Amino acid sequence: MAPSYTLHYFNSKGRAEVSRLILAQVGVKYVDHRIEREQWPELKPKMPFGQLPVLDVDGVLISQSHAIERFLAKEHGLTGKNSLESAQCDMVVDTLSDMMVVAVQIFLEQDPAKKEELKQKFLKEVLPPFAKNFEKMLVKNGKGHIVGDQVTWADIALANIMSTIEAKTPDTLKDYPNIKEIGRAHV
Repeated sequence: MAPSYTLHYFNSKGRAEVSRLILAQVGVKYVDHRIEREQWPELKPKMPFGQLPVLDVDGVLISQSHAIERFLAKEHGLTGKNSLESAQCDMVVDTLSDMMVVAVQIFLEQDPAKKEELKQKFLKEVLPPFAKNFEKMLVKNGKGHIVGDQVTWADIALANIMSTIEAKTPDTLKDYPNIKEIGRAHV
């Protein structure tokens, strides 16, 4: 019998969106439990480490977005064809996390002038080296995927982040056609 999944997260994309996209990619039904901010104080003590997202798998709670994503990818054949491809997927997702540490600062900043300064720094200094390397990987692989010749969770994670960046700052990825294509294909 297939496991029962409930994904707990705030009523936004955020750190749960890649998990949602993985489940959509493989056509698995799940409960998408969207938590409103005012509900969180009551639920927080019931969650491992008091954080979201949390995936409930038949009563077993898994926290941390990448742990959830990695679990779902392994369970549903999205980690590549072998251990090397699996490690490459991890490399891509971990690199995206490094990039997003800087991007998150923009969203948390309250001062409009400082927010704009952080945004411009991200778009001009932080994003380009990452985007160039991801584009280079896509070109080198030549198979329409960042790793291997089939969809992996790395494709989904890359598409999610880059399409979000493109939606918020149109034309940011104009020099990276393969990244834009993967975004269209997986989000």
